[in-house]
Amino acid sequence: MGPFIVTLWWIFFWGTLGLCFGSFLNVIIYRLPRDIALSDPVWSACPYCSARIRWYDNLPLFGFLSLRGRCRDCFAPISSRYFVVEALMGMIVLLLLDAFFMQQTRLGLSDSPIGINEHLSYDWPIFVAHVILFSCLVGMSAIDLEHYWVDVRFTNWVTIVGLVLHTIWTPVHTTDWYRPSETTALMSMFALGGVILAWLMTICQPNVDSEDDLIDDPEVEVPVVVSPLRLAPGAAPSYAFTLQPSRIPVVIMSGALILLVALLLTNAAGLFNLSPHWRVIIPLGLLFAFIVREGSVVRSSDQEIVDAIYEERHSARSMVLGELLWFAPAIVFALVAYRIMSGEGAVAVHFEDTIETATRYWRITLFRQWSPLMGLSTAVSGFVIAGAIGWSVRILFTLVLGKEAFGTGDIHLMAATGCVAGWPVVLLGFIVTCGLAVVGWLMTLPFKRSRAIPLGPWLSLSFLIVVIYYDSMLHWPIIARCLLAVDMLFFKNSQGIGMQGIS
Repeated sequence: MGPFIVTLWWIFFWGTLGLCFGSFLNVIIYRLPRDIALSDPVWSACPYCSARIRWYDNLPLFGFLSLRGRCRDCFAPISSRYFVVEALMGMIVLLLLDAFFMQQTRLGLSDSPIGINEHLSYDWPIFVAHVILFSCLVGMSAIDLEHYWVDVRFTNWVTIVGLVLHTIWTPVHTTDWYRPSETTALMSMFALGGVILAWLMTICQPNVDSEDDLIDDPEVEVPVVVSPLRLAPGAAPSYAFTLQPSRIPVVIMSGALILLVALLLTNAAGLFNLSPHWRVIIPLGLLFAFIVREGSVVRSSDQEIVDAIYEERHSARSMVLGELLWFAPAIVFALVAYRIMSGEGAVAVHFEDTIETATRYWRITLFRQWSPLMGLSTAVSGFVIAGAIGWSVRILFTLVLGKEAFGTGDIHLMAATGCVAGWPVVLLGFIVTCGLAVVGWLMTLPFKRSRAIPLGPWLSLSFLIVVIYYDSMLHWPIIARCLLAVDMLFFKNSQGIGMQGIS
């Protein structure tokens, strides 16, 4: 089988899988904010007439096109967002496939000349982790745009995936990928242990308010959740899946997806070798436009989040000081680990000897050049340091401004991304986010004047930009020197920021 046929197969496989992820994300995006179980009902249904959607109408992209954006039973309009989310996920997965294995714009991956099959056989864990990461980021972003909250169930899944797949993925060619020093690794593990301890102490505290007390209290209103999938036929819910149907987004997304696939195929065939950096401009530009378009829609949640921040302004400083106290065990544990590694004790020597040692059972290596402790420490350090960046921003700016400055959901998002992609990606992505969010907010001003910005979508877009352009960005002089200074000051030249030889 020729290299082009192999590449064609993987483009088709991963592209189709990305479309399916997008289709499932549409279910999650609709049901989670409305407290509808994902398994009840197990099938998709029209939110207007409750009619079960046929399997052939549920095919990603093709179902929407065949129905022409209308329900087959009641002819109610289907929001174009369903189509957009599916197409975006397909493009994101293909962009990751191109960056990781076809053009290999990310260093730290296999450079075997055999081809994409060999690359995938070595590096499938880190690629799958990124696919799951950005699938969850798309879902979180869509919910954040509409409701201003980040569901931590997404971030919990990403964190688990990052821990497991990083533990598996430790081949020797990953030296250019971020790997923590022994000191940073042990400090991160101890800090995570402190976070888990604080969490256990929190959930073990007695709950003074019972459900019966809330029901008996006439001052408290108990919300009643009505599932839109249980409405009588013909009754339209007041919170249908937001935007009115439009052919323009469908046409644009269809053309962009076809163009991206065509560029990947012509490049694989050697017919037209367009720079990989230019191939991603259109998809990233469409992501930016989609966020601006969704952000310009006026919703009741815009004012609700502003009012909530205003009402809590008097207790904001004490709130973040309490959060800082909550992290005291993690800080103390990290300092203990630093003390251990700065000495010459047996624990430090043993940890340094074993962290990069290949693990074998019964003379069998379960994975190629498997060093599970190194892989686990990579994920843990990314999770802890990225989370620490977010909490530091939240606590510092809240103390300075006197009102909540950074949502905890966004911090969970940053920590989960760090667990998969590494803390340097999160740090660079946060810097890019500040610029993108301001530009996006200015573009939405003609449509609404909300002072609140859902930051999750801008973080997600920035992380995608940094993942694709990471190695190029590291060679920008100002970024290279800043990251090198951070690495030398705090992490003792941990391997993997990948700036060796940068002047």
